[in-house]
Amino acid sequence: MEEPHEFSPHRFASPLADAPALGVFLAWCAVVACAETGLFPLWTTCLLSFSVAAGWFLFGTTTPNRSSLAVCAFSIPILLAGSIFLHGRVTSVEAIPPYIESEGTVLAERQWGYGRIALVKTESGKYVLRLGRGKVSVKPGDAVFFSGTTSLFSRASEKNKFDEYLYWRARGALCAVEDAAVFVRGNAGGLPAWREALNERIEGSLPPRTAGYVLASWTGKRDAELESLHRAAGTSHLLAVSGFHVAVVAGIFAWLLRSFRYRSIAIALVVWFYTLLTGAAPSAVRAAAMIQIVLLGNLLGRSGGAFNATAVAGGTMLLWSPWIFWDVGWRLSILAVLTLTAIVKVDCSNAVKVFLTGPVVWLATALQATWTFGEVPLAGIFVNYAALPVFAVLLPASFALSIPALAGLPGGYAVANVAEFFFARWEQFSSNVVFLCPWKIAFSAPLALSCVLLLAFLFATASGFSRIRAYLLLFPVTLGTLYFLAMM
Repeated sequence: MEEPHEFSPHRFASPLADAPALGVFLAWCAVVACAETGLFPLWTTCLLSFSVAAGWFLFGTTTPNRSSLAVCAFSIPILLAGSIFLHGRVTSVEAIPPYIESEGTVLAERQWGYGRIALVKTESGKYVLRLGRGKVSVKPGDAVFFSGTTSLFSRASEKNKFDEYLYWRARGALCAVEDAAVFVRGNAGGLPAWREALNERIEGSLPPRTAGYVLASWTGKRDAELESLHRAAGTSHLLAVSGFHVAVVAGIFAWLLRSFRYRSIAIALVVWFYTLLTGAAPSAVRAAAMIQIVLLGNLLGRSGGAFNATAVAGGTMLLWSPWIFWDVGWRLSILAVLTLTAIVKVDCSNAVKVFLTGPVVWLATALQATWTFGEVPLAGIFVNYAALPVFAVLLPASFALSIPALAGLPGGYAVANVAEFFFARWEQFSSNVVFLCPWKIAFSAPLALSCVLLLAFLFATASGFSRIRAYLLLFPVTLGTLYFLAMM
């Protein structure tokens, strides 16, 4: 019998064979984080980028082969070019005039502190208008003319951990316009106007709970009462348009178009339209990009692993908008999906994987969640066991039950009340779990170390590290985490 080829790409598992995009993605994240501080010149960030990726690849590769060398030759130019590009984007300083007069389209309007703000898109960029109290009322989709004095966003301090600068830069805003004078010129049309019209239709046609869930899923608008209930249960991700919602939409249309010849193209168009209609939240864009990568692979006759596809989607989003790295929703989304797809590749039974998914994903995201929000409910571990399967059925069903009411058909409101009943039962169930498990977990050094070690082991295993090397990796990761905690 003929011996297997010495350089068969399937003979050796390694990060270069299983998940080459992850090393590049991790390196680019390090570049963005370091460049934002302004303390590292270009050559230092490039050296750091190369060291992170090379260290990941070399430590995880047991026996290099010809395929590994080819992946290296392809990855290194992309790695360095992306690092130079990201460093330049993050360190570049836009010229901001002291006073501005411009016109644009309102993308969002919300309460902010003691007043209200509006995010406006103009030809020169996005601006945050501080409207204060009693100012003109604007809504998404309005075409406005505004003027006012510009000011830079505030930075985090010892008294205030919230970094307004990073928050708004992650959303594309350049600066704030203080006490802005705003004149509404009419409706600008487009997706913001469609989103606002759909909001009004949903709120006026559906029962309150059903309207809240449909609003969150279709337009990205969150009901304050529902958000409070889900935050207490650790299921806020069910209201934020994320990979779960995008996957539900893609699944519905994949079933509806199962006999259509150009199904992949049609699903891609639907997914991207849905993502833009809901406001293009970073978590939704990440999910849409992942689905696009999978669909493109199907069209080309090549299927890539979900773990590697997540890293590709994350890296692509960083290149498109480096400041998205500082969006908490994007970070939590990337961490959760990388963890989920890594669990799939762990060598254990499917029953064990299903059982461990809830606690593992909760722990993997707990570090970021507690650092940002202060504490997270322990009940989320248990509620999420039921949340995903229940809402995978309940959300599509509520969409179908809402159509008669939204179309203005007689009896439509009564049909939508069926969804209202099941949403109320879910809220009762999650409230009971919170009552039985009322404890919350805050940020701490043991939690941080546990999260980092778990992620390092899962990512190493999913990338093709041998078990011994995955365990060895935990030693430098432990030392680095302890050093970081000591320097805080």
